[in-house]
Order: sequence, then structure tokens, then C-alpha cells
Amino acid sequence: MNDRGIIKWMPFQSLPQEEVLKKILKDKERITKPILSKEQQEELEKQLVEAFYEQTEITLTIYLSGFIKKITSQVIKLNSSDHTILLKNNKKILFQQILEIELF
Repeated sequence: MNDRGIIKWMPFQSLPQEEVLKKILKDKERITKPILSKEQQEELEKQLVEAFYEQTEITLTIYLSGFIKKITSQVIKLNSSDHTILLKNNKKILFQQILEIELF
């Protein structure tokens, strides 16, 4: 009996199902957005204003489409009318997405 080992599965990996399986596995990694208290939101707002006026670099932990990401940059503009933050690296973030701020 001839066992081809991993070679016999190579044609299966070339089929479009592999992309579908990768997407399903990635979707399983998604999490629900953590809920922040009013006090936590106020503290984040204070830290943002402080970072804006002092022009210090910050690391933002944000919730984006089911995943938690970290962004390090400087705050260029705070827009209170639409609750957005413009960063030096030209990223625009909604205040609602921010979970944590680390000041340097």
C-alpha cells in the first residue's frame, strides 16, 4: 500500500474552499465590543484632550469590526461635532471605538 502522506491533500488546498474556511475561522475570532462605563469614557476623553494639547504620542487600543487593534500616533484634531479623532498618520477614529489610551 502506497501512502502519499501530505501530498495527497495538496489538490484539496488549491480549491476555493480553503479561502472560505479561512474566512470562517477568522470570523470565529471576532469578539463583541467591551462596554465602558461613563467614568471610563470621561477618563478617556480627558486623556485625549491632554495628549492633544501636549502633542504627545499615544497608543490607542481600539475596537474595529470585531477585533481589538493598537495604533500609536499623535492627535492632530479633536472633532466634537461628529465625535472623531484625527491622528498624525491620517487615520480618523470614532471616539466610540477607543477602549484604552496609553500616554507617553
